[in-house]
Amino acid sequence: MKNNKFGWNLLLYAPAINLITILFGIVAAYFMTIQSLKVELAEKAEQEVVGVIDKKLVNLEVILKEGVVNKEDFFEFSKNIEARLARIEFYLINKSGEQIENKSLPEKN
Repeated sequence: MKNNKFGWNLLLYAPAINLITILFGIVAAYFMTIQSLKVELAEKAEQEVVGVIDKKLVNLEVILKEGVVNKEDFFEFSKNIEARLARIEFYLINKSGEQIENKSLPEKN
């Protein structure tokens, strides 16, 4: 008779146990869905942040390439400028000397 009583108790509580199991499954599915959405949003945000940082790095590289000159190039550039200025100065000295000579010489008729 004890075996029969155990069977009746199981039959009485089986729907409640099934309902509790279903509720736990629904709650677990809900929280797993929420968690997966959070993870997807975090990945999208991370991709956007990485994209922004990548653009900033590219801009920084362009600025560095355009704005920074190494020492050798700078010295070569300054020597070229000095040479050009010396040629201009020499040209101006010679031209002004010629003009002074032309002005001091009497005109030939």
